[in-house]
Amino acid sequence: LVQTVTQLWPLADFGTAMDWSERQRPWYEVRITTAVRAIYSERQLQEILVDFWHNHFNVNASGDVTQSVAFPDYDRIMRQNCLGNFRTFVEAVAKSTAMLYYLDNYSNRASGGEGGNENYARELFELHTLGSDNYLKFYDDRSQIGTVTYNGETFARGYIDQDVYEAAECLTGWTVGNGDWRLPAGTLNNGAFVYVHAWHSGGTKLVLSQLISNGQATADYMKDGQAVFKLLTDHVGTARFLCTKLCRRLISDYPPSDVIEAAVAEWMANRTAPDQIKRVVRVILKSAAFKSTWGQKVKRPFDFFVSYVRATNAQVRLVDDAHPSGSCWGSLFSTLSNTGHRLYEWATPTGHPDLASYWLSTNGMLRRWNIPYSLISTGQYGINIQVNLFAQTPTGLTSTQIVDYWIDRLFGYAISSSTRTALISFMAQTGSPNSPPPLYSGETTLQERIECLVYLMSMAPEFQQR
Repeated sequence: LVQTVTQLWPLADFGTAMDWSERQRPWYEVRITTAVRAIYSERQLQEILVDFWHNHFNVNASGDVTQSVAFPDYDRIMRQNCLGNFRTFVEAVAKSTAMLYYLDNYSNRASGGEGGNENYARELFELHTLGSDNYLKFYDDRSQIGTVTYNGETFARGYIDQDVYEAAECLTGWTVGNGDWRLPAGTLNNGAFVYVHAWHSGGTKLVLSQLISNGQATADYMKDGQAVFKLLTDHVGTARFLCTKLCRRLISDYPPSDVIEAAVAEWMANRTAPDQIKRVVRVILKSAAFKSTWGQKVKRPFDFFVSYVRATNAQVRLVDDAHPSGSCWGSLFSTLSNTGHRLYEWATPTGHPDLASYWLSTNGMLRRWNIPYSLISTGQYGINIQVNLFAQTPTGLTSTQIVDYWIDRLFGYAISSSTRTALISFMAQTGSPNSPPPLYSGETTLQERIECLVYLMSMAPEFQQR
């Protein structure tokens, strides 16, 4: 987890005999640590934003061994920039070994076998900055498109394919020291970012109606790509795309336009600020909509698992004596994957959807409901999640008081009366809800009934919401 790409790069050397799971260990450990931080960290806003940016700049860590071994470094980029400056963030991602391999820019060379590689450049426009809504795919002549104005500034309206092609040319030569025989002599095979001037496409490029001309010195040619980043991250279309995504993540699937526009104004006013994202997030979290829209989002399965463990004060064994890919943590993440939540394994660059419609499938809901039951009944996941719900329940309470105690623990707010009534009826069975629940034949304690009560609560519609 603390090692650099250079230190981990030998794991990607197939000339060395090694178990495959060892080559995958770096990203496995990132995933486990993500769960541990989500459960125990007091910096919950940071964890949510790190998750948000991982999803925004999605890399499938399991897709290739180069991405696997580079993933601890990629996670550090998310953590170091999650509340920082977006322009700085974009360049850090572009230079990361994980992204260079995932979207193939490591092979983006002038006069290459395929005449350059535009894969990363296209996702830079479509997913990382301007967004697909600003893609004017039916135009090939910018003179027919016009401009947009925001607060006195004029911007190119959207982007066309030619902008992607030209941006890809600007990013030629941004690659990885990976032992490629075409790299300049003396280039280390250490997995680190390297700029190769001989692979760069010279000349003037036109991106979003702006001419990008490289200087005479070799070092200046990296400025082509940096100029593209500035054009994109300064654009009001990027501000609106990112602010909408942040509001959707933090408020509701369909956030109010006034909050989005307030966030856009803050974004645009702080484009050079080192804490730009922090300022924008503050605007969103201080909005009336954020304070009044509880329950407008559906928890994703990972969030559901974490919220259950936190609410029940379950204790998780942090160090596992088995390999992370084995039956311990691996079993849990396999279950989460079956719900549709493939943490760090989403195959396409889009990242997971952030709308309830994706997460509310019948199969996905059934599988998520089984997670708390497995924890209290079989310890199926083998990660030693210890939780004694019976011991945590105060003694001498009536059935109604027991239900209300756990409602406060799991939900933190008053749930629907129909759900509460059904839970009280379950706890009391044939006894009075206003008396301590009686023991029935075969029961020596109320442990099993309380465990099932909390499990039923985790299945309630209100516990799926946030």
